[in-house]
Amino acid sequence: MRIHRHINFFKVAEHFQELLHDSGVRIKNDGFPDLTDFDYPKSIPHDVEMWPYSKRNQAQKPRNTIINFFEADPILYADLNTIDKVICNLALYRYATGFDISPCLNFNIEAQQAALVINALTNGIMLSRGIAVIPTLRTGSIETTSYLNCYPKHICYAFGALGCNQRYTSYGQLLTATKLALCEPTQVISYGKMSAGDRELFYSWGVPVLDIPDYQTRCRKKAAERK
Repeated sequence: MRIHRHINFFKVAEHFQELLHDSGVRIKNDGFPDLTDFDYPKSIPHDVEMWPYSKRNQAQKPRNTIINFFEADPILYADLNTIDKVICNLALYRYATGFDISPCLNFNIEAQQAALVINALTNGIMLSRGIAVIPTLRTGSIETTSYLNCYPKHICYAFGALGCNQRYTSYGQLLTATKLALCEPTQVISYGKMSAGDRELFYSWGVPVLDIPDYQTRCRKKAAERK
């Protein structure tokens, strides 16, 4: 399956599954890895910084930094081809969010699942090599939310709201509520502007939200301060 002309997801998945198998990680029948036995952060200090992987060299305090993969898909496809180098770079930082290729709602279910399999396998490789991963709550349509069963309940999750539609719908509410029921997160790290509907839903479930300004917002703020 080619979602991008330079990436064959089947070949990438097969290669990553072999790497995880060699590391002792069980691959389930649906192609997803079982990542429940790894350790995950349950809460994140409020003074952490968050930087996109492509901007990581701008981080002033690497050991107090979360590196995120909330980036354009073509950037992430390139990272798949250099996964060993990516992991070496991540070792300098305190945390990394889960990989975040988009399982767009306008994709068919098979294509959405393929993107999520790649995300989970990439997260597994990072975890197996000692990277402290904060999984993301990203899924596709509601049929794909079982992907989150790859991870244990009661851990911290990242929520990438950058560029998301702020118009809240009943379907979006059902999707978020389904994720919360599956994950029961202890904390959610929001990168970008979370919709008021999602925020209200997290609070109603008793899930604390830590807001971290996104890279573009920080840049605009600095530019305004220099004027």
